[in-house]
Amino acid sequence: MTPTIQRNQLVGDIVSVYSQASNVFKSYGIDFCCGGQRTVAEAAAKRKLNEAELLARLNQVCTEARPTWPLDWQQDDRKLAKLMAHITRNHHDFLRDELPVLRDFVDKVARVHGDDHPELLPLQRLYHQLTEELLAHIDKEEQLLFPAIQSAEAEGTGQALKLAIELLSALEAEHDGAGELLRRMREVTRDYTLPAGACRTYTLAFRKLEELEADMFTHIHLENNLLFPQITRWHAVMG
Repeated sequence: MTPTIQRNQLVGDIVSVYSQASNVFKSYGIDFCCGGQRTVAEAAAKRKLNEAELLARLNQVCTEARPTWPLDWQQDDRKLAKLMAHITRNHHDFLRDELPVLRDFVDKVARVHGDDHPELLPLQRLYHQLTEELLAHIDKEEQLLFPAIQSAEAEGTGQALKLAIELLSALEAEHDGAGELLRRMREVTRDYTLPAGACRTYTLAFRKLEELEADMFTHIHLENNLLFPQITRWHAVMG
């Protein structure tokens, strides 16, 4: 099978098609903006990297599909545990990997282009706030909410379920807060409209912000509309 990414492809062209490749290039110190006209082979040679290793990593990242929907979760005996594992693996882990990398892009674009495009400065502040709040939020879910739900489901007792119920309103409010920050980010950028002549990093930053927004919508849907109501119904039945 022919690899998706090959050594003679231009770095900039790869990032234009596969935004996730930017994270790989950044981790290897490869400039895909001003250095975007280099091939993968040339970029690897310039950085004295193992070309085969770089290509393998690019092909892994650019071909793997992140499941967006745990279609069979309700057929499992431990269905809530299965749903929470899906959320952790496909959304929480994504945020922990993506948020710091995207922060660097947002900071760079604001630093380089903020004088000409002042809307980038409030975008930067909003993004930093979103990052801080989301990382704290997912820690709270994994350290408090998810273990309580898992214990309640495994043991069939009400004490752990009571703790989970007590956390729900605060967590739902934090979801609302994240949604509002995403709305304001879209507002200040006029729906992520790029200025004429936007450089590759500017373009990529906006594209990745829209991808983050889409992921957050799915993530919050799974919790607000599937996980949390199930807990509420379960608590009502158990009294």
